[in-house]
Amino acid sequence: MAGRHRMSRGIDDRQSFRDDPQPIVHRASRHLPPHPAVLEEELEIQHREIQKIMGENRHLVDGNVFLQSELTAVKDEIHRLSQILPAIRADKEAQTRELVERGFKLEAELQSAEPLRAEVVQLRAESQKLNTLRQELSTKIQTLNKDVNRCKADNQQVASMKADIEGMHKELTEASMWIPAILFVSALYIACLVHNQEGL
Repeated sequence: MAGRHRMSRGIDDRQSFRDDPQPIVHRASRHLPPHPAVLEEELEIQHREIQKIMGENRHLVDGNVFLQSELTAVKDEIHRLSQILPAIRADKEAQTRELVERGFKLEAELQSAEPLRAEVVQLRAESQKLNTLRQELSTKIQTLNKDVNRCKADNQQVASMKADIEGMHKELTEASMWIPAILFVSALYIACLVHNQEGL
């Protein structure tokens, strides 16, 4: 653009130079050829203009080559991104699906752990009841033993109370036999529940 403007200005200058009123000598001798110095000056001016235009053209060509290379690089980058984007999108979708599946799996594990938790609570309650029963039976046995010691003189009462004591002792023995098993099962369920919660 700048070269064109400068070239236009040079041409306008030459035109204005030609359009100006020429000296009387020139008008008097129109049939004579221009003086060689004038021709040489015009040729020099044209040569400078041509050199200037050629330099500007080279500059424009260099700029065009640079822009073409930049455009090619941008097109290559766009092509590369168009090749990569589907893979990135597929990877993101796979990660999203994996996270969703893991969420469903964790939710299912939590739901499956609820019955175990309820069963552990029930076993704890039963264990507490058995411990209370054992304490009550122990208290009753102690009371009966005291009564037996006080009633040793009465053989009939001793025999009857002895039978009661033996029956209670049998119940206590049976209850004591069940307590370790219940405590073991309760501890096992508690450990299983803790393990499932840690895995989550």
